[in-house]
Amino acid sequence: MREQRWESRAPIRYDGVLALCARLTQRGLSIRGIHQEGACYFEEFAIDRLEEIARLDPWAVDEVTLVQTIDRWEGDFFLLAGEHHQRYLASHGMDAYLSLSHPWRLPTATLHHDEAMFWIGFRQTHGFIRFRVVPRTIITPAEGGTEAQRDVWWRERAEAFEAAIEVLGLPLFVDWSDGVPTVSSTDPGYRVSGSWPDAFGPCQIEAVSPDRWELLVPAARLVEKLGIRPATLRIFLSGVPTAELAGFHALQPSARMVYRGYLQASLGEIPAIVEAIAPHGRALVTLGEFRAGDLLGRGEDAYAVVGVIGSGMGYLIELRLNRAPLAETEMASWLESVLGVPMVYAPLALY
Repeated sequence: MREQRWESRAPIRYDGVLALCARLTQRGLSIRGIHQEGACYFEEFAIDRLEEIARLDPWAVDEVTLVQTIDRWEGDFFLLAGEHHQRYLASHGMDAYLSLSHPWRLPTATLHHDEAMFWIGFRQTHGFIRFRVVPRTIITPAEGGTEAQRDVWWRERAEAFEAAIEVLGLPLFVDWSDGVPTVSSTDPGYRVSGSWPDAFGPCQIEAVSPDRWELLVPAARLVEKLGIRPATLRIFLSGVPTAELAGFHALQPSARMVYRGYLQASLGEIPAIVEAIAPHGRALVTLGEFRAGDLLGRGEDAYAVVGVIGSGMGYLIELRLNRAPLAETEMASWLESVLGVPMVYAPLALY
């Protein structure tokens, strides 16, 4: 779900994070204790060698994805995806997951960013294609007051879906049966779902086919016809045994490599994790959840999740809301009064 997302204007020190926890606890909120274990998401853990994942051995790592990035790529997408799929078939990871992403451009973009994203991916039992559009303004599903522009949002989003479908040539069509533009299939063998919704319906469409091979040509056609070139291309590998990752990396040896994933740790261990994934890695931890109304006593009812993002630059405070509880002009000052630091509106990026 699309969310209202805010970040602190500048990083703070770790003792400032503990002070924030104490501040929120004093206001009656249930906040994670320093010795309390929980999930910690890490990303942008840049490496030169695959074995550097061992830096995280002191913690229980639940999931790891290797992300390979190729800048200014202008190659043959069919050959690239085909090579990776061929190697994927030889993988011994039962839960192995492989996907490749490439940006594409919307035909009309007034209320959405003109750069969108496309994926082709493979699992053991199926393949999938996924395309995502990103609104310029985040209006969450819980928010109203958007009726004046609703038709424009719907039309622009439907045109984006139709443009991708036309080039893909798959048995898909824009479906208005639920009152918002989404995508369905004329082939019962396809499973189609919409996700990442905002007030105007899904921003992301995924179509799953039991025949992985049949998606390679349509994916290459979309990249050729609508793809942005040169591109920042990404390859995602999850559930693949470490010993086999080197074979994938050999297909694009110049690609930059980063790890991302989840591990279990206490709040008190976050500085050590940040050090382990330095200099570029980030560790993201949820501190607690609360109802905005419990602190405000007025405004729209909203639910908030407060967390911290640790990196070599310090610690940013993050707050996500399922809707804005106050008018836009009041939000920044209210958040600063709650968290004790200046906050700025910071929607999630394309990925």
